[in-house]
Amino acid sequence: MNRRSFLEILITTFAASKLYGCSGDTVVPQIKHKDINIPKFSTEVLHNSLDKLLKAFEAKGMKVSESLLPPLDEQELREKCSWFPGDLTEEIIALYSWRGGQVNDAWGSEYPFWFRDNSFCSIERAKNEYKSMMDSYGTYKEDHFMLKNSFPIASFNGGWYVIPTKGNNLSSVLERPIISVMQGIDVYFYSIQKMVDTCVEWVENDKYKEDGLYPEELEMEIWSKHNPGIFS
Repeated sequence: MNRRSFLEILITTFAASKLYGCSGDTVVPQIKHKDINIPKFSTEVLHNSLDKLLKAFEAKGMKVSESLLPPLDEQELREKCSWFPGDLTEEIIALYSWRGGQVNDAWGSEYPFWFRDNSFCSIERAKNEYKSMMDSYGTYKEDHFMLKNSFPIASFNGGWYVIPTKGNNLSSVLERPIISVMQGIDVYFYSIQKMVDTCVEWVENDKYKEDGLYPEELEMEIWSKHNPGIFS
């Protein structure tokens, strides 16, 4: 589960449709747990966790704060996101009221603000990433509606983390999970809060390195701790 290599991305970008069944002959497994309990979303709690993640990166010598943009208030965010046809949920508003993302993608940032293996999108970059996603994965009928209304908060080389804003076809028990769109379309975290909490524990761990390489067994242990049954 290490960060995707550039070569892997080049090889698999156009093979992705075979993995998640663009012709309708493959069904993406849903999370089967019915007892998932997601606490009520809190902007304050999310901001505190994002602060912890920033401090964890900085403690590793990764000066992510240098390239983070200033926060956006809700009115400014809505004006900048007039291109997005979905809803701006409280999670999206809270994220961008913490910081406005990073102008450059991971290739153009000395210290990307990673959410695992996708970097935090500015609104301008999110607009371009959204178009790229819709021109590729969004062309498949089964997932078109969900992706059309999903906001890309993070990206890297043809992969995206998105928040569905008008439901999703992957889990009947998770309202707004973080969905990975890369080599398939899958739920990766129960919620944005769970994603950030997972990332905090990864980065704080002594085995986390600046290059993002991480022991797979430990990564999965932490992942499953915050998102039980996520890949079952």
